[in-house]
This record gives sequence, C-alpha cells and structure tokens, in this order.
Amino acid sequence: MSHRTAVTALILVVALSATLAYAGPANLLHERAASLIAAAADVPAEPSSVIAAGDFNHDGIADLVEVILPGGKNAGQRFLTVRLGKRDGTFAQVASRNVVGGDPRALVVGDFNGDGNPDVIVGDGNGALSEFLGDGKGKLAPAGDIANVGTIVSMATGQFTRDEKLDLVISDLSSNKATILLGAGNGSFRRAWSFELPRRGAEFHIATADFNKDGLTDLVITTDDNADYEVMLGNGNGTFTYAPQLSHLRDPYTYCPS
Repeated sequence: MSHRTAVTALILVVALSATLAYAGPANLLHERAASLIAAAADVPAEPSSVIAAGDFNHDGIADLVEVILPGGKNAGQRFLTVRLGKRDGTFAQVASRNVVGGDPRALVVGDFNGDGNPDVIVGDGNGALSEFLGDGKGKLAPAGDIANVGTIVSMATGQFTRDEKLDLVISDLSSNKATILLGAGNGSFRRAWSFELPRRGAEFHIATADFNKDGLTDLVITTDDNADYEVMLGNGNGTFTYAPQLSHLRDPYTYCPS
C-alpha cells in the first residue's frame, strides 16, 4: 500500500469515526473502515506532497500551503509557499523565500501564537519542527524551531487539554513513540508525554478527532502496512488512554502503549 493510499484511508477512517458515539456499534466502525481502506487501495500511487489548507488572508476562501522545489527540480533547496485561493477555484502563489529542511515530511496549520492568524509548523525527517507565523495577509515569517525529535513521520494538531490552546502530536520513527507537545498559546511548546507506537520499524501516521463526544481531542494511529488502526482517547491533561473496543487490530488487547 502506498503512502498516499495510507493517508487517504486514514482521512476516511477519521471522518467516519468522528460521526460515531463512543457507545456506538464498534463492529460497524470496523466493517466500514475496512471497506473504505480497501477502496483507497485502488488509488494509483503518486509522489506525495507536503501540503495543507487554511485561510491565510481571511477572505473566506480556502488557501493552500505547501513545500515546493522551485522550477520543477527533483532535488535542491525546498521552500514553504502559500497559494491564495480565488473564487474561480484557481490559486495565486505568494512570493516567499521561507527555507525548510531538506526532508520535509509533514506540516500542520493552526493559530499557534493566539493572534488570530493561521500559522504553519513543518516537520522534517531530521526531527526538526520549524514554525512559521502568519501575518493575516498571506505571508509567513520564520520563527525558528520549536522542538526536535528523532525522525518525523506524521503530526497532527488538536486541543489535548482544557486550556483551549492548540497542541501537537508527533509520530517519531526513530524512537517508535508518539510525542505530545502542549502549546502555550504564544507559539511555544513543551513536551508533556509520549507513548510507544504499536511496532518498531513501521511508519505510523496520526490524525485527530473527538471520537467519544466528550469535547476532548482523541487520536487514531495507522500505518501503510495493513488495515489496522488504534484509537487513543484524550484524558484532558495531555495524556491518552488506549481504547481497544474502538481499535481494529488482529488482537486489539495485545497492544499496551506506555
């Protein structure tokens, strides 16, 4: 299964799971998720892009932010650029020289410093998490690295505590752990907790949603290797509890994250 297939399947699983209550029929979730992942396997493989959406100029039209190689090159210095959406469905690129690492793996969008403008955090394969702050007009300014881990595979954002500030979760291949970074609301983060991922040597992708309707962000973890996924329910303090009844593993009770 390709990287694009896994990501597509993950998005489908999260969309489905978020519609089901915690006490809902778990077997229905499992069956529907399996069928969606099987359908996603038919998507042809394409080069993956590090890209996300957000409204960077507050005009009510979705914009794109992505890492690019200028001039159609296959190698070289990569840059973070914003493409502002137009009402006709096209996009206009904003001039930018925001340099990112040589192996960008993921990026997330959110208002991380509390000024009302979307910001961006880019995760590199070397473990660096680089922050870029939005000015509300479509431009981004580098704010330095907020943290370093081992080897970033995936990351997602959500409110993991009750302070209404955005936090981060990072999937780290080198340590085989998911690391939780709690946001201070001013653009800075602190490490709060980490837990083991299901298996060493596999690249795990993480997405966020409120699966049990308690107002707290939860996690779903999946990989390219199979159709399995693990759900971790938020405790409201930056930690998570594994939910075997919502997960899809050959034996869901054998996974014991710590």
